[in-house]
Amino acid sequence: MGISIDKSAPHPVGGGRGTPRFVLAEPPDSRVGAKLAGLGWHPSIAATDLAGLDAQALTTADVLVVVCAERTLLTPVFQAEAERVGRRVPKVAVIAGAGPEAAAYAARLGWHGFVPADASGSTIARAMVAVSHGELSFPASATQALVRALAQVAPLDDYSAAALTPRQRQIVTLIAQGATDAEIASLLHISRSTAHKHVQNARRRLHAKTRSQLVAASRNLAPAPVDTVVALKARPA
Repeated sequence: MGISIDKSAPHPVGGGRGTPRFVLAEPPDSRVGAKLAGLGWHPSIAATDLAGLDAQALTTADVLVVVCAERTLLTPVFQAEAERVGRRVPKVAVIAGAGPEAAAYAARLGWHGFVPADASGSTIARAMVAVSHGELSFPASATQALVRALAQVAPLDDYSAAALTPRQRQIVTLIAQGATDAEIASLLHISRSTAHKHVQNARRRLHAKTRSQLVAASRNLAPAPVDTVVALKARPA
């Protein structure tokens, strides 16, 4: 975990047209910070992940920029960390390897902006400026995906904890943490084919076409038993 503070970063007057004061969380192999540096933009605080940030450090920030994979964006642990550090700061998700519906999920999860990681520095900067001014910033191409995703999983209030069986809730929890069918089978002591069948049944119950949609659609359901989460975290690296 690394963290750095750039005291020379710009401090524009709120609502001005200057560079927004931003905090950047990105893994070491990301080039987003370098792209923004090419524009003369530097974060007031930079860390390699959300765990390296403290909520207090964001109190004067205009926007929080987080670089991650789509799979990471959907995990409950990541979402909780984003809420912890950026509860009062608008957030822009810069997603590496983004699928066609990644922007729709980001919007549904409460993010204020979305940019693919391979976008140009100027595109990322425009999203940051828009979000710092209280606007939402999503690619125009995301509109159809957003409408389609919302139609497939909403209204969530119509679902109760009974929408998934206890076993299915366990499996969705494991999927949200990145488990494959083989890992699910091993952790729950079932066959791989049975694990796959549970995944398929859960997707049908929540009208989810993909595993990512399944995770997003299950966010408002009752959580799985704690021992499932502990088991996954304890698996060998």
